[in-house]
Amino acid sequence: MGFEDKINKLLEFKSDKYPITSLYLKLGPKERENFRYKIASKNLIKEQREKINERNFTSDALKSIESDIKKITAYFDNPDNLTGFKGIALFSSTGEGVWEVFKLPFVYRNRLVVDWSPLVRQLVTINDEFGDIVVVGIDRKKARLFRISLNGAEEILGYFYPDKATRNTKFQAQEGKFRQRVSLGGVGGEVAQGFGEYGFQRMIENEMHQHFKHVSERLFEYHKQNKFDWLIIGGIEQVIADFSNHLHRYLKEKCLGTVTIEINLIKPDGLLEKALDLLELTERRNEKKLIKKFEQRLVSGLAANGLEATLKALTMGQVRILLVAEGFIHSGFICPESRVLVLEKSDNLCPEGKTPIPVVDIVDEAIEEALGQGAEIQVILDEEAKKEIDGIGAILRFKL
Repeated sequence: MGFEDKINKLLEFKSDKYPITSLYLKLGPKERENFRYKIASKNLIKEQREKINERNFTSDALKSIESDIKKITAYFDNPDNLTGFKGIALFSSTGEGVWEVFKLPFVYRNRLVVDWSPLVRQLVTINDEFGDIVVVGIDRKKARLFRISLNGAEEILGYFYPDKATRNTKFQAQEGKFRQRVSLGGVGGEVAQGFGEYGFQRMIENEMHQHFKHVSERLFEYHKQNKFDWLIIGGIEQVIADFSNHLHRYLKEKCLGTVTIEINLIKPDGLLEKALDLLELTERRNEKKLIKKFEQRLVSGLAANGLEATLKALTMGQVRILLVAEGFIHSGFICPESRVLVLEKSDNLCPEGKTPIPVVDIVDEAIEEALGQGAEIQVILDEEAKKEIDGIGAILRFKL
């Protein structure tokens, strides 16, 4: 079952007897160090158990939830389940027989929620943002194409230069048997037999560039029929440089980066990991550009900085891009009916005039609200960039 099919299956989940447990967990290098992700998941479970005790779940529902937690814990205890990706989403409702695992390129924030419907907004947004990546592994004689999506990595094309098999691939010198008469710069003269080897090498070079041209054309044709969002070129440094000269301008603009690989040893799972690393580097570069844009918009009133201003912008539906400094958390409150996010426990802050309910981390709720409004989420990891926002901020669609 494909990624989108699995999401649609979750969206169809309905139960008035058994709730569903939704977990998102970051699994980048930092989280994997000393198994920090296990500590993070245990803390999320502890927090959720405290909330569960305050809700009026039936004994059957509680048994189902407890089974969900045990299954999730057991899943994380097996390292073989956690290779080749940087985030994961798990959905479990034991009572309804639901168990879905999504291996993801990233996760915005760690989150664990037990409710009557699955928390799928991050999944939908990641599906929209990730896009498809094509990797072309190339050497002087052949090429292999792979496509990477949220469904995994698979090989889609492989070919040799068409004329490669029609000639002897080793130059046979004919020492002492001939001298060639050629014109050099318009002046006749004799060149020693070594010119034959030189000519052969020129033929090899020409065939190599014809091969690169052929691969480039096939790649562009493939793109026209099967659109993709990013391109990665793999091979040795000189081959990558030579092949790039033949690449169509449109595809050059889609180039995410290059990787050093041996074409005969390529494994799809290994490519997926390399692609995620390149995507992360691109994200870090984009962060700095985004922060500069944020600073400029702040001056003109088209940005909000800090928790209070950002929550107000969310309430007004102004947020286009939500910026969150990694690690920033803050307690707060949510209005029971309107779901408006506020920082104080005051009845007059909720449109419905009711007392807001405390939440452990209002930043998580802000992300969910922004996703629900169709806003883009950008978690800021760069330490210098993080200094430019007061924990959370937003680039706005409009100003009031």
